[in-house]
Amino acid sequence: NRDLSQIEWIGRKVTGEHSGTVELSAGWITMNDSTIMGGKFIFEMTSIKNMDIESPEWKLKLEDHLKSSDFFNVDSFPQAILEIKKNHFMPEENDIDAKYLLNADLTIRGITHEISFPYQLEQSDSTLFAIGKVDIDRTQYNIKYKSGAYFFDLGDKMIYDDFTIKFTLHTLPF
Repeated sequence: NRDLSQIEWIGRKVTGEHSGTVELSAGWITMNDSTIMGGKFIFEMTSIKNMDIESPEWKLKLEDHLKSSDFFNVDSFPQAILEIKKNHFMPEENDIDAKYLLNADLTIRGITHEISFPYQLEQSDSTLFAIGKVDIDRTQYNIKYKSGAYFFDLGDKMIYDDFTIKFTLHTLPF
C-alpha cells in the first residue's frame, strides 16, 4: 500500500546530517504462506523531499541538488528499483518479532548492485508490514560528489559515502 508505506532517507556529512522522504511508485511481493519469495519495489526519485530544514529556500536548494547530476540525476534516472532475490528466516530465542535477511538487487542511476539487510515482518489484522533499515554506499552507484574516497582536502565539506534508508512497507489487506 503506497499511501501507508513510509520510506525515510538519512544522509550524513562531517558537520551533521539531513533527512527526508522518498515515495514508493509501485511495488509487489509474492508469498508462500507467510514467507516472502520475491518482489519488486519502484521508488520515485523525483519525489525526494527534505524534512529537517526549516527555511523553504534552503530546503528547496537541497532537494534540487539531490535531484541533480551530482547525486541521483532524476532527469535521466527518475526511478530506483529494488528486486528481491532471496529471503532468509533468522530464528531468534524469543520469536515474538520474526527477523529475516533479504537479498536484493538495487538499481540506482541505471547501476545495479546486490545488497542484503535484515527486516522484521509483522501482521496486523489482514495487513502485513515489513520494518527495517539499510545502509547504501552511494559511490557504488557513481554518486561521488564530495566523497572522501575520491576527493581530498574536503575538510568539513566531506559527505559520507553511506546513506541510510529506513522503511515501513504495508501490504494491501489480503
